[in-house]
Amino acid sequence: MGNLNTLFLTFNCGRELVNADYFAASINKGLSHAQLPPDVIVLSLQEIAPLGQSFLGGSFLSPYFERFSQTIEKLNQSWKHDERYETVLCSNVGMTALMLFAKPEVARNIRGVQTAGTGVGAWEMGNKGAVGVRLAYAIDDGSEMDLTFVAAHLAPHEPAWQRRNLDWRSINENLVFTKVTDAEKTRSRATNNEDVQDETEPLLSSATDNQHTSQEQENGLMKSNSYIFFGGDLNYRTSDIKPHPDNHHAFPRCNDSPEDATHYSHIMPNDQLQREKAAGNTLHHLQEAPINFAPTYKFSKKAQEQAAQMVEDVQKQIKSGKDAVTVPDETEWHWAEHRHPSWCDRVLYLALPGHDPTVHAYNSLSLQPSSDHKPVVLYVSIPTHPVESTNDIKAPYPIKAGWKQRREAARRRELAVGVVTYLVMTWEGRVLLVGAVLAIIGAWAALSSLL
Repeated sequence: MGNLNTLFLTFNCGRELVNADYFAASINKGLSHAQLPPDVIVLSLQEIAPLGQSFLGGSFLSPYFERFSQTIEKLNQSWKHDERYETVLCSNVGMTALMLFAKPEVARNIRGVQTAGTGVGAWEMGNKGAVGVRLAYAIDDGSEMDLTFVAAHLAPHEPAWQRRNLDWRSINENLVFTKVTDAEKTRSRATNNEDVQDETEPLLSSATDNQHTSQEQENGLMKSNSYIFFGGDLNYRTSDIKPHPDNHHAFPRCNDSPEDATHYSHIMPNDQLQREKAAGNTLHHLQEAPINFAPTYKFSKKAQEQAAQMVEDVQKQIKSGKDAVTVPDETEWHWAEHRHPSWCDRVLYLALPGHDPTVHAYNSLSLQPSSDHKPVVLYVSIPTHPVESTNDIKAPYPIKAGWKQRREAARRRELAVGVVTYLVMTWEGRVLLVGAVLAIIGAWAALSSLL
């Protein structure tokens, strides 16, 4: 195989279940000119579920992962692909998740799987953070090449660009890839919709206590002989301050031409990510394909209501037995007036010397009714050749000592917050809480009657 056709999709899910039919149809529309089906599919998911379910993990997250597995199955059917994709990895750190699917013949060539994860939210918890996977992939000449995929969610709000830079630094200092010893079990478990608790935190259980610092540095994010794809809700904005009340009149409009003052291309020079990257403050060594799509954030409730109507239209097409389901084109953009329209959702990659991936598509997809973000997809062909290390690519920040212990402590805090949040914020949790209180009262009453 000369190339691995790889689809990397990032989506801030809005803490709600996606509609698998509509999501699949949106992906097909965004990739209408790409060579399908891809060999590898990577989903970078932020705010995959409510805080309680995300922090508790395991079976609490299974319904949310399952919707995306259903999406891949529906895509596979629409592509007329005979074999089902295998789930290579299904992992999360808090509210940020990564799913990786591969064709069976590609999955058979995966010789090793490493995972990593870190939180960059409050007390290093996973309300924001990054989760990654590194694959050792066997190629035709018998050697191996490394592929690294990372899902990330950085700090929000216009003025917080420095905080986002610090989040990037923290990810480099704490994201250490460690071996998953039971990859086959990981693959089958997610597809069978069983409890995925073991997969949500493999980075800790597989790390050895006496791991040397030099080994940690080699297993950090920036590896000079690995293809690296880093994508997510990176949250960089097009302004350092919040919009004034009247600014929304100049927000981009759907049918403007590039010559119009309100065309989205005119706010691209204000993009914080490009500015900070050029200054050497973030996303070191990574590059991005040209952006030829409108800002992906922040859409209003009215926009989400219109997306819900489009979901109904797609469902009607499916019920009527229509073979090729189509998603209607947008006719208008409805922006939230209290946020500057921005390209928050991005996918960047490390282009190794002489082995650049070929970019076939870099697009935003249709707005989903569950979110105020649009998904973004990058479709590339990765050359399958052995890659030698180079001194030109070095980690911008060294691994910080004690990363494992900090992650373990943050995980304990996540569980405590998850339990409280689940009991207080969900009806299922409230039922459990009321039941527990009644049981305690009943036990006290029974004990009192015996005294």
